[in-house]
Amino acid sequence: MNPDLGTALLVGGSSQLGFAVLTELLGPSPRRVVLAGRPSEGLWRHADQLRDAGYQVSTAQYDASHEAAGTDGLLEHLTADHQLGLVVIAVGALSADSFADALVVNGLAVAVLVQTLIGRMSDAGSGQLVLLSSAAAARPRRSVMAYSLGKQLADSTALLLAPQAAAAGVRVLVVRPGFVATRMTEGLDRPPLWTTPAKVASQVARAIAGHRVVVWVPRSMALVVRVLRWLPSALIPAGLR
Repeated sequence: MNPDLGTALLVGGSSQLGFAVLTELLGPSPRRVVLAGRPSEGLWRHADQLRDAGYQVSTAQYDASHEAAGTDGLLEHLTADHQLGLVVIAVGALSADSFADALVVNGLAVAVLVQTLIGRMSDAGSGQLVLLSSAAAARPRRSVMAYSLGKQLADSTALLLAPQAAAAGVRVLVVRPGFVATRMTEGLDRPPLWTTPAKVASQVARAIAGHRVVVWVPRSMALVVRVLRWLPSALIPAGLR
């Protein structure tokens, strides 16, 4: 099945970045779309925007946690009628109630979800999965340690499963943006090389067309991370440690 067909799923239905990527990849309506996430005004707003554009939209509750119930509930919503063609995972939080919660929300829960959805698409023999990761997954930062380590776990899970998925007809793309200007980062200072959801979405579309497995946004972020790995800590600006 062509990934442009079949049901499109956005996990993290209220995410500005996830929604930008989803709408960039959706193609013309009509198409079935599932927005999964915690009930929120953002999720309902995105659902209404897609319905107004002619898409057949349903919502499903998903809460990233160490409990299997979150993933199980989502899978129950995705009945046999929903053959997934496109999955965008945009789950994460810079702040959490505890170090453990941050690891689960950004890492463990997402890793389990990635493995589960890749397995489902592999059984069907096709599909495209896009994981919105972070540059912090490739170079964890002490200032956001739990977030970085969680992203690293989810990022690594997707990359390790990518070859097996490809053999089954499923393509995996890991997206590593730097600072993205969204509601989640509102109020924070914008560092050099910051980007926007629209720019990330455009690069994702190009990466999929080029059959890539990893894409950095902006592209120069990959070089910056490589250089920072070799610099002594004392020479790295405090905001990048």
